[in-house]
Amino acid sequence: MHSISPLILGLTAPMPLQAGPLISLITASLSGCLNLLWLLPWTRRVKEERQKVAKELSGEELEAKDAPLRKEFGKSHGMSLLFNLTHVVGLAAYGFYLAKGLIRYVPK
Repeated sequence: MHSISPLILGLTAPMPLQAGPLISLITASLSGCLNLLWLLPWTRRVKEERQKVAKELSGEELEAKDAPLRKEFGKSHGMSLLFNLTHVVGLAAYGFYLAKGLIRYVPK
């Protein structure tokens, strides 16, 4: 939905899309695509590695192997949060452009 919803919003816009609204929708769509195609597989891989290590090891050995994986998971999860925030900001910006555009068409 993160990747496709901005495209649907752009195609169903009740006004012509100029640079501002178009850039905000493209930003939201790109952040959704990057999250889905790059960060999600990375995060899943690290999570699966952590689960595998947790099943095989224990104690100090587990801690030694798990510490770098926790750090990598934190990086991937943090970047995912950043891309989610970018998506929300892009859609909010489009919402402001949409409201501004619709106010022009309201009869006085």
